[in-house]
Amino acid sequence: MPEIKYTDANPGPCCLKIEDMIDYARPMLQRWPPFFRYTLGEEIMNEMLLMLRLATKARLRYMNKSTLQDLDTSKEILKTLVRSANRTVFTDRNGEERRLLSNHSFDVWSGYIEEIGKLIGGWINAVSGRTNRGDPNK
Repeated sequence: MPEIKYTDANPGPCCLKIEDMIDYARPMLQRWPPFFRYTLGEEIMNEMLLMLRLATKARLRYMNKSTLQDLDTSKEILKTLVRSANRTVFTDRNGEERRLLSNHSFDVWSGYIEEIGKLIGGWINAVSGRTNRGDPNK
């Protein structure tokens, strides 16, 4: 099977999935109250952009195992930040308590993170030359 060449027109599945996640999250983050938008929201956005940078670096490098490990770490940090945003409660202008993320938004966002994690894991296994066929010790 010929090796697929990723270009600007075809950046690869991991970069595309991260871009989709950013496109999904950006409007939500912009609707958050200013305090959360400029603290937690900015941290989340920076982490997603870092993931996109790392995925692009890994795609362009020959020896990219350490970059992929950094990408995996960044994904775990993002997962923690999104979970924190889901638990954050604030009082809106009407005096009602609300959460930053609805259950649906959290589920969709977590789904993106999970899919990206699977892509990263497969990428790391491909670079390491490992095949995991159900044996957790391999």
